[in-house]
Amino acid sequence: MNSKSSKANSGVVAKKSSAKARAASSKAVVPRSSHVIAQRKGVGEQVILAPKGYTMRPVVPAKNYDVVSFARAMNDDFAPRVQKLFHPETEAALIASKTGVYIGWRCPEFKHDCQRVSDMSKCFCGHLLGEHSSYTGKSVRVPCREAGCGCKAFAWIPSRPEDIGEFWFQRRRNFDSSTWRAKCRCKHTHQQHDPVHLRCKGCPCSRFESNFLCAACDRHWEDHETFFETEAIRKQNGLPYGEAYLPFAEMPDLRNACLTGDELDDSTYQALTHGLGPIPDNKPTDNNTPVKPPRGFNPIYD
Repeated sequence: MNSKSSKANSGVVAKKSSAKARAASSKAVVPRSSHVIAQRKGVGEQVILAPKGYTMRPVVPAKNYDVVSFARAMNDDFAPRVQKLFHPETEAALIASKTGVYIGWRCPEFKHDCQRVSDMSKCFCGHLLGEHSSYTGKSVRVPCREAGCGCKAFAWIPSRPEDIGEFWFQRRRNFDSSTWRAKCRCKHTHQQHDPVHLRCKGCPCSRFESNFLCAACDRHWEDHETFFETEAIRKQNGLPYGEAYLPFAEMPDLRNACLTGDELDDSTYQALTHGLGPIPDNKPTDNNTPVKPPRGFNPIYD
């Protein structure tokens, strides 16, 4: 074999080897072939390789993730679930709008409440707000009046796993929500901590630090405070009041779902704002003043 044929054969082998190497290292989804053409989608966009006769569309992430639409699609009973989830806050908002005493749990610098609070809300000490001393819209510290409790100021604490976004607990077999308690990083519950100094009674933990985040702002429990306010104070501080204090007040469909369990039913909202027994304009400033309904309002009790 002469030198020319030897070089030619070695060149062919080298080309085949390099071709195999390119094929092995290629990560292209579309295989290379003589029929592959380049398709350009708009000026300045990335060139997409596709077989001749095929149309390829790039997968582009959504600019805005619509979690509400996703939840609707995944749950046939979406509206009733929303109503159940936000029932405590809806009740708190309605009571606050009628009495003029707004109780909110939020970070001090916020212009919105992370949680609306009522007499059925739980305190860090383990007792309900209704089991604490009477309060007004100007209260700062509302102590507990239960015997043996050293709590000197009501501080809202989550009483349901849903309050901190941990919905999977409800799916556990034999789960009892009444036994659930919010926990510290030391793994002990809030009721195992001193209600005044927040020290743990079961370990060297010097202060309660939540092992969970707020479902509304993703910050820790200890970053929040419980505020008692009048409507005038909220107006002055730029905080929502009246009908604007309702859950999802700015989103009519979800607001209706919270009030009635039906996104399209705004009858309760209309009754609150325009019908019989609307949210009054002149509201008392404490929870001891009886609310007088307007004329023609005849409540029916079951």
